[in-house]
Amino acid sequence: MMSLAAARIRVSNWLFDHALPLWAEKGVDAQGRFFEQLHFDGRPVTGVRRRTRVQARQIYVFCEAAALGWEQGRAPALAGLDCMISTFRRDDGLWVAATDDAGAVIDETPDLYDMAFVLFALAASHRVLGDPRARPLALETVTAINLMMASPHGGWEEGLPPRLPRRQNPHMHMLEAMLAWQATAPDPVFEAAAQVSLDLCRRHFLIDGAIREYFTDDWMVDPSEGHVIEPGHLQEWAWLLKQAGDLGPGAGVAEGLHRRAVAQGRCDGFTIREIDPSGAPLDAGRRLWAQTEAIRTGLSFGDASTPALIAKVFDTHLATDVPGLWVDSYDAEGRSHDEAVPASSLYHLMTAFSELLRHKP
Repeated sequence: MMSLAAARIRVSNWLFDHALPLWAEKGVDAQGRFFEQLHFDGRPVTGVRRRTRVQARQIYVFCEAAALGWEQGRAPALAGLDCMISTFRRDDGLWVAATDDAGAVIDETPDLYDMAFVLFALAASHRVLGDPRARPLALETVTAINLMMASPHGGWEEGLPPRLPRRQNPHMHMLEAMLAWQATAPDPVFEAAAQVSLDLCRRHFLIDGAIREYFTDDWMVDPSEGHVIEPGHLQEWAWLLKQAGDLGPGAGVAEGLHRRAVAQGRCDGFTIREIDPSGAPLDAGRRLWAQTEAIRTGLSFGDASTPALIAKVFDTHLATDVPGLWVDSYDAEGRSHDEAVPASSLYHLMTAFSELLRHKP
């Protein structure tokens, strides 16, 4: 079995020698904006919408790379930040959803999931780049979200206009962003927004020891999709609740979510897409992001199986002809139908791999 020390070397080589140089060269256009996808030969995919969430995630990735010592990450992080601020901001303090390849806005919808990642990227830009725009923009964005997107039933709307079903996922990422801000530049505004998501978790998301995904307008379990549980999100919530410390519902809840994901959400060692409340698989396929969440959370709980999962990810998801790319998804039979490599997965890889590189046994 691969040791954690060996896993750290393998991860470092893949990240700094292959993935980051490739995405810094091929994953960025001449204006400094990030492409959504690369072909499996490393060429950028054009003609698809450029989502705000992906721009923000890539800013975080290159900021974190610089924080880990890969100084080449500063230039694409700053260029991406400049483009995101100049192109994706709305006049009302919210952010648009997407542009085209030329940078023209094609979807002005303010989306909570997108803005959670804008806030997360701004936190990384403040922490690593020391950018003076980051904190004022973050405070302005949270204030605008509270003013225009607050729901009468608690939390925030998914977007404007409101849509159903409501999901826990955007609120989870708002918590992630607020905890990132609290760790680098605390403010009562950030703490209060974090508490909104934590309160929703306590009162509505957490049911019988698992996180549900889909809800009605007033946070009742959605009648058609409310039974869905995603083991990857159990791991993600476990990590965030552990980071929240005294703000959250307690370490026991975090560990319970992690153990539930390990016990019921794995098949052949991988974390699967969906289970039902009994633990039976609803979708036994898998995506890369769920494996990275299992790695990160497994490291934080000292799971002995984590090096084996890292090895399995390298032998499958990361075993591409061009090093530094990945296969994002496999179906329940272990077949992938991916036609391109989504940039969005690099954020998940970075969160897990940075945890490993900083991990002290």
